[in-house]
Amino acid sequence: MKLYINLINFNSNKLAGVGYFFKRIISNIDFDDEKWNKFDEIILLSNRKVDCLSLFEINVNIKTTVVKFPYVHNFLVRILFEQLILPFYLMKGKNVFFSPTPSIPLWAKLLNKKNVLISSIHDMIPFRVENKYSFFRSLYIKGLSRKAAQKSDLIITVSEFSKLDIVEITNIESSKIKVIYNFIPEFKFSSESISEPYFVTVCTIEPGKNIENMIIGFNNFLNKNKEFDFYKYKIVGQFGWNYNTIISLIKDLGLEEKVELMGYLSDVDKNKVIENCTGMIYLSKYEGFGIPPLEAMYFDKISIVSNISSLPEVVGEAGIVQDPNDTVLLADNLKKLITNSDDFRDNIKYQIDKFNPQIQINKFVEIITFYS
Repeated sequence: MKLYINLINFNSNKLAGVGYFFKRIISNIDFDDEKWNKFDEIILLSNRKVDCLSLFEINVNIKTTVVKFPYVHNFLVRILFEQLILPFYLMKGKNVFFSPTPSIPLWAKLLNKKNVLISSIHDMIPFRVENKYSFFRSLYIKGLSRKAAQKSDLIITVSEFSKLDIVEITNIESSKIKVIYNFIPEFKFSSESISEPYFVTVCTIEPGKNIENMIIGFNNFLNKNKEFDFYKYKIVGQFGWNYNTIISLIKDLGLEEKVELMGYLSDVDKNKVIENCTGMIYLSKYEGFGIPPLEAMYFDKISIVSNISSLPEVVGEAGIVQDPNDTVLLADNLKKLITNSDDFRDNIKYQIDKFNPQIQINKFVEIITFYS
């Protein structure tokens, strides 16, 4: 029996949320453990542009093989390859095919009924957030997500919210979906960090993240609380789409000296910004999980998050939850974050335990090896 892991989707050495999630799992797996003896071969499918072993820090053994394909870094070529050629690799014997994304060979079970297909769907953003992708890319991702949910034997997602959302949109049985929470194995809880006078948001700089309302709420906070007018707001993340409206808003409000768009930072630099902040603002209107508030909790920092999607599930009783559109309430909550954060901080260690790394890794191993 063979295990195929589809990494063709990853064509850059810069990982995003989905890539980081998979790396945190796969880099902590020992394929020499007897649980993996059920597989005769573990085949990693990759493209030639990326060294997948290095990128994901995979601990290989003698049964591990990397197969690299040319040209699949091209979006159209990859689609054709996955749907028209890859199924023929799975024609013989029993195979378990796992993808950290919805990209599975949809027709593989027609050619070989013994194939087991396991996909990952982190969220349903294409269905919920307008203009996130180009028209044709959005059409493809929606179609693939829906079909992958229907064709997969099992789906991995990252929150109970996403599980419900997938069921609602694809009309599949909830029993097909298993939740493996996002986690951060490299972080250890610390309550020794200092608090400098600034708030932070970590996200891609684009309209879907609701940055405009967070900036307006911060401006309201400054205007209402002159005693705290020395506070600043730092936004960490690469520039996405239609970010010029955000830059214009900062200028229109006269906040050029107060709001800093820091761009993409290394993990070390990003973590330092979070570690030294007063607290985090994360009023995104849609998240499948939302890892920045979890990162903040490891530094004993409180987050103000949206009362929609997965974010209340992430912060629990250790964060401030509010309507993402209420900029007046945000101003009040920023003051509360400064003056009454201990009311929430007492719950942080309990909430972090919910995302215990070893428990999540064990869930993944059990799912993959069960079908063998």
